Amino acid sequence: MDAPSPQLSSPSRLALWLRAHAPELLFALLLLAVLPMRDLWAPDEPDFAQCVKEMRLRGDWILPYLNGVPYSEKPILYYWVMKAASVLLDALTGGLGFTQGVAAWALRLPSVLAAVAFLSAFRRWAARFLEPDLAEPAALILATTPLWFWQSQFIQIDLLFSALLAWSWLCWLGGYLLLQRPGEPGQPDEPRRWFLKAYFWLALAFLAKGPLAPLLSVLVLAAFLAWQRDFTVLRRAGIVAGLAITLLLVSPWYIAAGLKGGAHYAYELIIFQNFERATRAWDHIHPWWKYGEYMLGDFFPWVLWLPALALHLRRERRLADPAKRFLLLAFVVPFVFLSLVQSKQGKYLLMGYPFLALLLADLIRGAEAARARRLGGLLAAGLALPAAALSALALGMGGAKVQAQLASFLGPLRLMALGMVAGTVFVVVQAVRGRGARLVPGAALSLGLLYLVGGTWGFRLLDPPKSYRRWTAAVQPLIAGRPVFYWQTIRSGVMVYTDHLMPELRSARALEGMDAEARLVAQRGEWEQDAWGMTPALRARFEVLLSVPTGGGEILLLRKRPNPIPEEAP
Repeated sequence: MDAPSPQLSSPSRLALWLRAHAPELLFALLLLAVLPMRDLWAPDEPDFAQCVKEMRLRGDWILPYLNGVPYSEKPILYYWVMKAASVLLDALTGGLGFTQGVAAWALRLPSVLAAVAFLSAFRRWAARFLEPDLAEPAALILATTPLWFWQSQFIQIDLLFSALLAWSWLCWLGGYLLLQRPGEPGQPDEPRRWFLKAYFWLALAFLAKGPLAPLLSVLVLAAFLAWQRDFTVLRRAGIVAGLAITLLLVSPWYIAAGLKGGAHYAYELIIFQNFERATRAWDHIHPWWKYGEYMLGDFFPWVLWLPALALHLRRERRLADPAKRFLLLAFVVPFVFLSLVQSKQGKYLLMGYPFLALLLADLIRGAEAARARRLGGLLAAGLALPAAALSALALGMGGAKVQAQLASFLGPLRLMALGMVAGTVFVVVQAVRGRGARLVPGAALSLGLLYLVGGTWGFRLLDPPKSYRRWTAAVQPLIAGRPVFYWQTIRSGVMVYTDHLMPELRSARALEGMDAEARLVAQRGEWEQDAWGMTPALRARFEVLLSVPTGGGEILLLRKRPNPIPEEAP
């Protein structure tokens, strides 16, 4: 008879559980530490906060509104989770940190939860379908990627969308791999369940950012199946059921929003914000190679391993493995497609980074001493760059003007420099010893400490000039009971903490028609431009009541002079 296995005590079980979930737990603690350290930062966070505020005021769950007008830039899912978080946390905390129905920390929580939940599922997926010892380094690489960390604590739609879309693709790949491994233990219908989960999460990604989700999914799957020469799998992948799931989840809101918002809203939501933005962009227009430049910072320092990864995949024939093929295509296909689109931002590529992290974890996993030294040298060189820059600033270099600007930040700069130098030295030592398994944890710890200090101490010091609180406190008594307008395109931060909407005036005629009791808000840079019909004479008909430096600019409160200034005789 076999001897009974020893029973682990509760502290031992807890220790094992904590060790097994260390990456996501540490990531969650990091994000929670950063969460309350700053207010709403322009340009995007105040817009989302204002939309949630107006949805709460209206009691509306169908359409987001911005400055009293239906806001068509993105579908509804992110607004739903933000509003739900605001309503729930406002009630549970008794309004802790809430002003006018919104709180930055509460609106930030959906991004934090999406990032942590995805990282946990991502790590477990890698252990289930790939090699178990690949899961932790991949999770550490992803969690410490600068763009992934930033978006995980930012009030913006892209982290939620990317997590949903990437998880959908991983679920689909899981179903495919189970079909290719018929002898693997599991339920007979397990592949179908993974495929159905893929379509469910894809539908939610569609509700988060629109048709880009199914478009990229079709491109990735088509490229993968063409490479595999295996389109017959579509018959077993539940495509009809997937289409039904997508339509069932997506169409009710699109129909309801189109009926409530009208034809113009439907056109802007579906055509203008997707097809026209892709073919005739009006902002963030960059050349086709821009994403290569973005990656140097967004995926730093892991981007330095990409040439070695290319050689690894080619020389060791790793791409004979269907899983590695899919991982590669899940990054390359969005990269190529988005490079062809006119409007480009680094965050648009976010959904590809989990797959790149898995490939890089495979590169370092089990690396022999020679490869570990080469990879460690590259990683140490990458860490040495910010370490040297931070050290130089902390030691007073950069000139008197730079040092004057950084005077209040010397504390966190010195601590960040110390952490990066220590991390660089640790990676160098491990590289010299050929210990590849320690490279990723060492670099990740160093980067995590950098984010912790910068995201708490640094953000707290940087927040006052970027926050709109000072502006709100100064302007609120001056606009009480008066109509307030905004010159040109609204910056939502100027009204999110006030009890006013501020309809936009965009022409000289509209300014001339303002009542003397009304007030006008403007950014100084826009107010002083002779554009949109503005002239020095028209500008002279207004007087500045208040000027508040905010976010690197200056916000003005103006009123029309009771009597126009007479023009001087020639």
